[in-house]
Amino acid sequence: MNWRKYYGQNFLVDLNVAEKIIGLSDIKPFEDVCEMGTGKGVLIPYLCKNARNVKSFEVNKRLYNEIKILQSKFHNLSIINADLLKYMRPLNFDVFISNIPYSKSKEIFLWLATKKVPRATIMVQEEFSQKIQSKSGEKKYRALSAIIQYCFDIQPLFKVDKKSFYPAPTVDSEVIKLTSKNNILSKDTISKIFFIFSFKNKKISKLNNKLKINFNEIDLRVKEMEPEKIIDLTKLI
Repeated sequence: MNWRKYYGQNFLVDLNVAEKIIGLSDIKPFEDVCEMGTGKGVLIPYLCKNARNVKSFEVNKRLYNEIKILQSKFHNLSIINADLLKYMRPLNFDVFISNIPYSKSKEIFLWLATKKVPRATIMVQEEFSQKIQSKSGEKKYRALSAIIQYCFDIQPLFKVDKKSFYPAPTVDSEVIKLTSKNNILSKDTISKIFFIFSFKNKKISKLNNKLKINFNEIDLRVKEMEPEKIIDLTKLI
């Protein structure tokens, strides 16, 4: 099996980009870091130098066997061969770091919205970054945009050249920073948000009639509602 293709992995190989990611993450010596996707371990030395403890998750068994030796080099490092999205043990951290598999972007960001994540620095597809930053009323504004904007402040940091990866991806990449607004959503609320956005072109007056509710923004269409209003609407469903 082509494991790189299966997991959608393009490994960061540019050390200048790695240093820039860590520098802009502003990790303090008393903070704990959770990394999703150890990959080839390019970020590990920088993370371990700056953080109190680092837990790095690598789902690919072959990759894990290649890089687990790093644990003997860094006293504050644990590499875990597991899918973080399915990890059931208690996990507390101050900073989330990841060069995520772009095919799993939506799944990972929805997971973040259900967790206590003070801040995160994440490499994403540039188009995905634009989508989650789209404001109400804009063409790319979606349920996911409302969810992430309700939970986090989003700050685009810098774009990353395709040559910084091996193999080079076919899409453009961008590093973004998320800072928590202390809003955590349940899976049930997230499901309701996606349900509401299935009527994104409808006015609220139509939605009121269909769902037998009484929400007062009757002249707005769903796609024109800011994230906070969408959350208020979920409470009536």
